[in-house]
Amino acid sequence: MGLVEGSIAVKAVINSKYRIVNKIYINKEKKGSDVAFIVNQAQKKKIKVEKVDQEIINQIANGKTHGGLVADVSERKTQSIVALLKKDKPFIVLLEGVEDSFNLGYIFRTLYAFGCDGIIMKERYIDYDDSIIIKSSAGASEFLPIVYSNDLAGSIEILKNNGITVVSAYRGKNPVNLYDYDFFNKGLLVCIGGPLRGLSKVVLDNSDSFIYIPYSNDFKNSLNAASATSVIASEIYRQNR
Repeated sequence: MGLVEGSIAVKAVINSKYRIVNKIYINKEKKGSDVAFIVNQAQKKKIKVEKVDQEIINQIANGKTHGGLVADVSERKTQSIVALLKKDKPFIVLLEGVEDSFNLGYIFRTLYAFGCDGIIMKERYIDYDDSIIIKSSAGASEFLPIVYSNDLAGSIEILKNNGITVVSAYRGKNPVNLYDYDFFNKGLLVCIGGPLRGLSKVVLDNSDSFIYIPYSNDFKNSLNAASATSVIASEIYRQNR
């Protein structure tokens, strides 16, 4: 079974469109508003709830930060590229090379807050810890549609054929200052690479334009993916608010 742990994660999966919750385990001594909310929501959705001893929770859980709450869940349902085009001018983000579950969660949290309509990632080849992602995203990861693609060029082509502009965060190809780029009223695919390998050639070759984040000081090292995402997403939101 797949497990998610802790109040934030359990509440998120209960209300997610992208998972099935098979069963929730609660420490029978645990009380409070979080437990009441989870039990109430579980009853509405006909999810099994079992109240057990703390020792049972400790045996089931993967970590020690479960707080007496663990949910047995299905694998996350992925979406198709077409599903990301439901909105007239969507804000979509393609992520490459982000391999740390905490960082991925921080990125999802930021993107959800600033109105991102969906995520594209390479076909899942890293054993991400979903419970960590959900916690570090404060539950936001469960409300973002995610497409796992084994053909990024093909996925990008579908988006471009539907009027989406592809913008990559990359300094190497005559990039435009982030704050000079016009993000207003456009369907966007913004591509952001991780710290080790960055964006792949296939993504760069299929990009329409490139942006960079200007620094106040002479700083040779780029921001990490989570920080860069925050800066870029906030500017897109600012221009379109």
